Parts: sequence; structure tokens; C-alpha cells
Amino acid sequence: MFYCFIKRRPAVKTAMLFLLASLIMAAHMCTGAQAGYFDVNEAKKAEAHAAAENARAMGASENDSVIIAAKSLWQQAQSEINEELDMLARVVYFEAGSSWISDRHQQLVACVLLNRCSDPRFPDTIGENIYRTGQYACAGKLYSVSASKIPARCYENARAAAYGRVERPPDVIFQAQFRQGRGVYEQDGNTYFCYG
Repeated sequence: MFYCFIKRRPAVKTAMLFLLASLIMAAHMCTGAQAGYFDVNEAKKAEAHAAAENARAMGASENDSVIIAAKSLWQQAQSEINEELDMLARVVYFEAGSSWISDRHQQLVACVLLNRCSDPRFPDTIGENIYRTGQYACAGKLYSVSASKIPARCYENARAAAYGRVERPPDVIFQAQFRQGRGVYEQDGNTYFCYG
């Protein structure tokens, strides 16, 4: 019944689309210190799904503009997650992809990159940090290996770090084979993970 009211009133339909956009923007603003990197996009997906389900519950067809907009927002958020997770896993592979390197080491490599995204001294996306001059030697060859050749473990460890399942301080922003920054958080083999 409410949907019939919306269908006859374009202003109400526009208001619903505005509400959907507002919910997504609000989700974008709610990230915590140890939040997962993809929490914002996951929140966008959840809000888009809820909006589509509400429209369906009101009798909307799959061709309705609210459902189409919600599907589009969900797909865009998922695409961003997939793209950035792939980049993160590729950095893990090139920086620490050898089979003898521990999962913890791989996770810390991912965490350093993710922590940089939250640090005001660095760009706020994975891609911008990777391609920042002098930061990652693998930047020029990131896509020289097909995704099928990268071990699943690199993706699993990147995913664990990106979704906030790896314990680490947010100010661990350096990794190298020498000490730097404000001290060493953890050392694994000859790699130091350091505070910024």
C-alpha cells in the first residue's frame, strides 16, 4: 500500500533515493580505529541490500528505480572491495610471498599498507600508497602475475588484515630490512615492522 503511494508520488520516490544515499554516506563516516579497511564498503552493501528489500516488501518490481539504484550501489561497493583486496594480496605476494614466510609476516605486510591508508602523512587508498614514489618496489610489476598464480594464502592473509582480524597498532607504518621510525613493533626474520 505504501509503495502504491510512492509510485504515484515521484517526490516521495526521490526522497527514498535521497534516504538511501544518506544512509550510505552515514555508513561511510562510521569507521573505528581498528575497523576493517572495507567496513565502509560493507556498510554500503548492507544499506543497499536493506533498501532493495524494503522496496520489494512494498511491492516494487526488480525494474523499479529504487531497486536498480540499490543494486548498482551494492555492485559498486563490491567491485571496489574486490579491486583493492586484489591489490593488497599482490603486494603481500611480491613483498612476502615465499612459502617459508609466516602468515603473521604476510599479515603484517598488509597491515603496514592498510595503516598507511589511515595515517594523515600518507594517501588514503591502497592503490595510492602502492604507487607512491619510492614506497613499494613491486608497484611496476604488480599485475605481471595472473591472480591464479598468486597463492590463496596471500589473499587470505590480506583479507584477514583488511577486515580487522589481525592485531596490530595503527601506527605501524614501516617495514624494511632495517630499523626506522619510532622503534620496532615486531621483527620477523630480517624484516622490521616499525612505528611511524
